[in-house]
Amino acid sequence: MIRLHQVKCASDKPSDIEAQILKKLHIQKKDLFAWEIVRKSIDARKQKVFFSYIIDVSVRREKRFMHQKDVTEVPDTTYRFPQPGNHSLTNRPVVVGFGPAGMFAALILAQAGYCPLIIERGSKVERRKDVVEHFWHTGQLDPSCNVQFGEGGAGAFSDGKLTTRSKDKRCQKVLDQLIEFGARKTIKTDQYPHIGSDAFLDIIRQCRKTIEQAGGTFCFDSQCTDIKIKENKLQAICVDGRWIDCQACILAIGHSAKDTIYMLHEKGIRLTGKRFAVGVRIEHKQAFIDRAMLKDACTNPHLVPARYKLTYMASNKKGVYSFCMCPGGYVICASSEEGKTVVNGMSYAARDGENANSALLVQVDPQDYGSALFDGLHYQEQLESRAYQMAAGYKACTQLARDYLAHQVSTAFDQVQPTYALGTTFTDLNDLFSPAVNQALHEALENFEKKVPGFVSEGAILTAVESRSSSSIRIERDEQGMTNVRGIFPCGEGSGYAGGIVTSAVDGIRSAEKLIEYFSCPQYNKSR
Repeated sequence: MIRLHQVKCASDKPSDIEAQILKKLHIQKKDLFAWEIVRKSIDARKQKVFFSYIIDVSVRREKRFMHQKDVTEVPDTTYRFPQPGNHSLTNRPVVVGFGPAGMFAALILAQAGYCPLIIERGSKVERRKDVVEHFWHTGQLDPSCNVQFGEGGAGAFSDGKLTTRSKDKRCQKVLDQLIEFGARKTIKTDQYPHIGSDAFLDIIRQCRKTIEQAGGTFCFDSQCTDIKIKENKLQAICVDGRWIDCQACILAIGHSAKDTIYMLHEKGIRLTGKRFAVGVRIEHKQAFIDRAMLKDACTNPHLVPARYKLTYMASNKKGVYSFCMCPGGYVICASSEEGKTVVNGMSYAARDGENANSALLVQVDPQDYGSALFDGLHYQEQLESRAYQMAAGYKACTQLARDYLAHQVSTAFDQVQPTYALGTTFTDLNDLFSPAVNQALHEALENFEKKVPGFVSEGAILTAVESRSSSSIRIERDEQGMTNVRGIFPCGEGSGYAGGIVTSAVDGIRSAEKLIEYFSCPQYNKSR
């Protein structure tokens, strides 16, 4: 087959798409044997909707088209497992954490015959869903099982976005597996694929069952609290006070496992600080976003609910950007520690909520928080504690965007009502953030109001604090995927190597491959 790019069509009817294929290749219908959509995107920039496709086609004498514009070979995206290494592995490899990175690391190990043991401090999704919803209704937090910790990781309570800029062929492996676990097949072709928090739970459950069927074993509500090192090699891990012999361990701990990070540092694992971002969630009526982004096309069912992506470089050289925009979504409490408030956004599969929300984040660096290793982490903690104190609990610090710019505390909501379930407290967010962050955020909001009239003035709500968009620490790893201690393979968002579901999953696969390339496949009783 050949791959045909830039197939543009005014409709998404198969007959119209096929007609455009014939026209673009200058062939007759009898010379077209088969075709399949690879990617579908929508262009509404000129108020007239066009569909743009990438399509794999089978045609008569296909080689004659290879030098034609917009024609390429179909790349080989077949996933192939690496060859096992020659270092002996007498105990089961362990995966610590079962978010997107841990899920796919464990899946690859299981499919390769390595029968991994998975340690997850939180609960199975069946119980975790109930625990999280109980917290959202009562404010009673379980520090071990919450939006950050538990089967599925932070990705389980998100929009389930699968958009990525990565060209890594492992992305296809991720999407293929998600479809096998129950996701819609359109996630492979959509311009902005997503799953939705509600649909993601069944997919996570099916992933677990597949790993178990391939010899993997799970220990939920269990935490890795210590490691034993001998001659610069991993010897064992301690799980809830019990030592387990272990020579190979993939760390997919997530960005909120600060206790594990501190433990690794005490054991001599090399860590470095990294830049990150902090900010707020902004909520609008989804109908406003639809009108603002799509104008006359705002009722087109192919285009709604609309989304946006905004960026700005402030005069103090701080970048500000929208992140994790959730059409038809909800602002949620994503706290994992007592006395600290963290907000995030999520959507269900239907994306039919009344509001849209997005993070508005400001890039921060050592000039904001200091140059010591854990200064960035402490900076995050201070913001989260301050937000908790200002709102007197897990209620969210809230302010109308226009009042934030005017340095005045809001007294009532306008067109937009908050979706944050635990309630809100009107505060002045200028008292929460530093002058530098406030300056950047003020300038960005004023700029976004010019770009999208009404972005601030139509009653938009700011909710704080969004502080966990990425980790402030990176666990260093070498070309073999290991830390300075042999046998420890850090991966995913919490280790500082990914951001989002797909890139985290890809990094989990990559770490599993590194483990396989180094260690031979163990031979032992799978029931052990």
